[in-house]
Amino acid sequence: MSNTAAVIPEAKARLQVQDRPIPQPQGSEVLVKNGAIATNPVDWKIQDYAMMINEYPNVLGSDISGTIESIGPEVKRFKKGDRVTGFADFVGNQDLNHGAFQQYTLLNDHATAKIPDSISFEEGAILPMAIATTGVGIFLNLGIPRPEGTEKQSGGFLVWGASSSVGSAAVQVARSLGYTVYAVASPNHHSKTREYGASHVFDYNDSNVLANIANAAKGDGNTIRLAYDAISENGTSEQVASVLEQQGGGKLVVTLPFPETAKKPDNVEISATFAPRLHTDSKEFAAWLFNDFLERSLADKTFVPSPAIEKVEGGIASVQKALDLHRKGLSGKKLVIPLA
Repeated sequence: MSNTAAVIPEAKARLQVQDRPIPQPQGSEVLVKNGAIATNPVDWKIQDYAMMINEYPNVLGSDISGTIESIGPEVKRFKKGDRVTGFADFVGNQDLNHGAFQQYTLLNDHATAKIPDSISFEEGAILPMAIATTGVGIFLNLGIPRPEGTEKQSGGFLVWGASSSVGSAAVQVARSLGYTVYAVASPNHHSKTREYGASHVFDYNDSNVLANIANAAKGDGNTIRLAYDAISENGTSEQVASVLEQQGGGKLVVTLPFPETAKKPDNVEISATFAPRLHTDSKEFAAWLFNDFLERSLADKTFVPSPAIEKVEGGIASVQKALDLHRKGLSGKKLVIPLA
């Protein structure tokens, strides 16, 4: 048996399909036979700009879903045959065996979650990066307490870029915590964004979008103190910060660095989320997020895989095609490569 992989042989190179050995899990690792893998916008940027990777050859990719083939000696929560989704640690580990873009991937058990039979591998594959990026931003950066019992949060929560993978996840998590969610997305995604839990959805192209958000919050008797910018490009972070500034201040999480040339409001605390923290300084939090929160939320359907899936057929050989599609730009959908 071999392990077909999409390997990046050197910095800035195109991916090559190669056969690799099937790795054996050690310690708290699990070996997953991938039923589907998903790509993210950051993947082509890592390829093009040689960022985050300092060892070559390597295998990129964070998002997988499949069946556990074997487990390391320290694994207690999972067993062979479990259907799972997981956030692969190729960035922190710099180990080819931990990259997603292959038939078999090693996962850390703290970033792995069982998925119900009702969720396909394709749906499972779009979860990891989204829940990791969202979870770090909401619970670690914003400092929102983990939900306990029936106690709920209150007030307004703004999500900009709500139709994206991370944005739609942020809408769902914020809504499940009890917040009234104010979401910004393109008009063709408004209906779906409401399904994810947004109370109000606004068109980012509307010249009055900032005033409309403020008026909606006022009408609800809410103040928006928390915000998540899932786009963080082309002026979005400045707009979101402006909303919070006018609301009296608050906390903003961005997915890319806040522009150095932009003025930061004095009453707005701005920080950037970084999903790989789950494999470095936040492993205990990762275990709660994946083993507990995500598993439970999928089971009770308070969190559903989002956004829409666009399949890229052709197996491992089609990974480069998917990265090229990302490079051209996508809206309101996630690219998934079925392998099962």
